[in-house]
Amino acid sequence: MAEKIDIRVATILESDKIVINKGENDGIDKLMEFLIYDEGEEIFDPITKKSLGKLENPKGTFKAIHIQENMSILLSKTKRPNKTLANLIIFSDVDAEIDLLKSIEIGDKVKILNRT
Repeated sequence: MAEKIDIRVATILESDKIVINKGENDGIDKLMEFLIYDEGEEIFDPITKKSLGKLENPKGTFKAIHIQENMSILLSKTKRPNKTLANLIIFSDVDAEIDLLKSIEIGDKVKILNRT
């Protein structure tokens, strides 16, 4: 099992572009995808009563677009709608995702979704 590293949002450049506190020295590469989340309540198995862990509340999925030694810039995978009538219909579900992106804060947890 790969070693789990503590990745956090270091700063927010734009609503869809953030910087994380890990980079090339930590094994981050451009093919990686990330989940930004905060931890919710602890969930228990209704049968065994054992803890299943804390619920992850997703705020957005991102991809690495620029990697430095100790930090990386991530870009949201949520497509930004343009304001044509056709796109307003197609992208109506995107509004909720954009609202989640706006809830991202410095210090939020980041998880690698795929390892290359």
